[in-house]
Formats: sequence, C-alpha cells, structure tokens
Amino acid sequence: MAETFPLLAAQPIYDNKNRFYAVELLYRSALNLTAETVGDTAATSEVVFNLCAGITTQTEQYDATAFINVSSEFLVSQSFLPIEPDKVVIELVERIKPTRAVVNAVARWYEKGFRFALDDFEFDPAWEPLLKYASYIKVDVSTLTLAQAKAFKQKLSGFKGKWLAERVEDEATKQAYEALGFELFQGYYFAKPTVVYGTRLEPSSLQLAKVLSLCFEKEPDLTELSQVISEDPKLSVSLLKIVNSPLYPTASPITRVKDVIMRLGIEKLRRWIALIGSVTASSPEASRMVLVRAQMCYELAKRQNSPDIDPDQCYFVGLLSGIDIMLGVDKACFFEKLPLSEQTKMAVDDCAGPMGHCLRIALKLEQLVQMKQQLHKVDIRLLTSYRTVSAKVQELFNTI
Repeated sequence: MAETFPLLAAQPIYDNKNRFYAVELLYRSALNLTAETVGDTAATSEVVFNLCAGITTQTEQYDATAFINVSSEFLVSQSFLPIEPDKVVIELVERIKPTRAVVNAVARWYEKGFRFALDDFEFDPAWEPLLKYASYIKVDVSTLTLAQAKAFKQKLSGFKGKWLAERVEDEATKQAYEALGFELFQGYYFAKPTVVYGTRLEPSSLQLAKVLSLCFEKEPDLTELSQVISEDPKLSVSLLKIVNSPLYPTASPITRVKDVIMRLGIEKLRRWIALIGSVTASSPEASRMVLVRAQMCYELAKRQNSPDIDPDQCYFVGLLSGIDIMLGVDKACFFEKLPLSEQTKMAVDDCAGPMGHCLRIALKLEQLVQMKQQLHKVDIRLLTSYRTVSAKVQELFNTI
C-alpha cells in the first residue's frame, strides 16, 4: 500500500435534533501549511482535486452534502466545480470582497444549480446583493453576542434559507441559538475536524484511468474517447507522433485526435494508450512487466478461440492486475474509480473465471521467467509465446 498523506479535513454539520446534515471540507497540507499561506485559490483547487482524485477508505463523508470554501478568483474564473451541484454548497468566506464581478460570477454559478452559504456573515450591507443567491447564512457565534445575533436575524427576517451557527462549543450555546431559530450547528461541541488520509492520483494517472475505462468498453464512444484523450496534452502529442511515424505511413500528416483513432483502430489504440500511460506513470521496468503480462493474457485468450472470453477484455484484466505496481496505489481503492464488471473484478482479484484463468497462467509464467526456475517444465509453446510477447513489448518501448 502506498504511503498516505492528509488529503483534507472534514467537520460534520448537524441539525437541531443532532442529526448529521452535511460536512464541511477543509484544506489540509502534508507540510502543515494553512489555506492563508498557500492562498485561497490554491487551497480551493487542492481540496476539490483531493475530493475527486483522492484514494481513501474514509469515504463516508463523500456521500453527504459538502460545504467547500471557494475563493473569489475561482468564482470569477468560471471554472465551476467538477461535482454535481446538488452535492455541494459553495461557501463565500468573509475574505471575499462582494464586488460586481463576484456578484455576477455567483449569479452564473447559481444558474448552473450551485447553492451558496455566506460564511462568517457579518451583516455588512455590501453583501446584500448576494443574499438572493444564498441558501445558508453561517454565523460565527464566537464573534457576536446573543443580542447582536438576534438583532441581525430579525433585520434579515425575510431570508428564506437556513441559519447555521458555527464554532458552537457547548450545549448552552447550542440551545440559545436554537431558540433564536437557527436550524444547523457546527463546532467542537459536536465534533472537531477529522483529517482524511489517503493517497492521491496525479492528474496523468487519473486521466489514464478514465481513458482506459472508455477504451475497453464493449462499444467505445469514439467521440467521447477523442475528447478525453484531447484533454491530456502529453497523451495526444505522443499518439500524434506515433501515427505520423514510419510505423503507420500516411499520404498526409494526421493532426486531429479523432483521425488518430480512426487510423489506428481501437485495438492498437488500446495498446498504445496502455504503453504511453504506464511509462508516464511508473518506471520502465514496472511498465514493461505489466504490459507483457497483459499481452500474454490476450494471447492466451485468443488461443482458446471461445465465445466466452474476449481477448481484449483479457488484456485489460492483465493490465489492471498490475495497476498497483504501475501507479503505486491500492488496487481495490483504485478500482472504485472505474466502472468494472463483476467478471473483470473477479478475474483481477481472485483469478476467477475464464479471464482469471488466463491471468493465473500469465502470472505463473512471469514468476518462473523472472526467477529462472523450472523453465524446463514449462510447455515450450507457452514459453516461446511469452518470449515473443516480451520482445514485441520491448520494440514498442523503443519507439516512444
């Protein structure tokens, strides 16, 4: 298992009956840096990326509505969040200045379906244009007296959203604010922020998972596949170089990813993407070993010539069996990022089923060849096939 690091922190939010309602996700750094130190924009991006790309067994908070702090730069950039709007509440922290550009940006996010919370709300008139977009007002009870909170709440009696008291540290404070009509509560009285640890896939590894998943579908959507490949500049450039090399002579240069797919065909494309992605993400030795294993699974499936086993899917099984070696992540957690069939999971995890049988043979051959033991007992046809596959994979490595 790869070493784990702090991905983010999670602090629960409860309703007035002490039932879990949502979770606020907070920035945490392996270097103990604060969000203020790295900057709000960087902290926002880090939290969102770790939420989406982190591999962790602590996933229960991901099923809840997530409150996430977003910087003004992030808002105005119109990047939006790669999360379904109904799964997230955008917190507008007190450090944000409610300029016209920010108000317009919030309006655009609101039209996309995102909800907002006005965090550490101080009842400054400058924030009034944002009230119509807010679903929550968060009040830091440590900075106000109860009388001040009551007066401010009465002033905004027309607000239709929910009121949330944060930094609640005892039962008396909770009851006092509940009596004022606050519906949600957050603070040390309920729970301190819990650091979520895990490993994080780098963007190249995430993209590899996404591309591989699309590639090995029974009927790949070539338009979607083309778009996803285009989102990875290194992968796109590598494929363009390959398809314009002497390996694939063409009358005129190919310059579009969609044409690359058409020129190579889905089977060759799968092989090249696996090769390029694995080399980018891991050491050449690890990549070579796993790719030989995958290709050997393909050859074994092909030999069976059975309608019950798809050689391409068998290649995919061989590839997935070494994903922990290639990317340095826990295999089971990584698989949560891929929509795998039960047959594929069983083959990879337990060497079960027809594809699992091919993987078991490939793994045994790999072990014997590496250890140089009992090779005289191996079927000469299998050994020859393994060595041929190894030579072909090495040839491919020499071209990139």
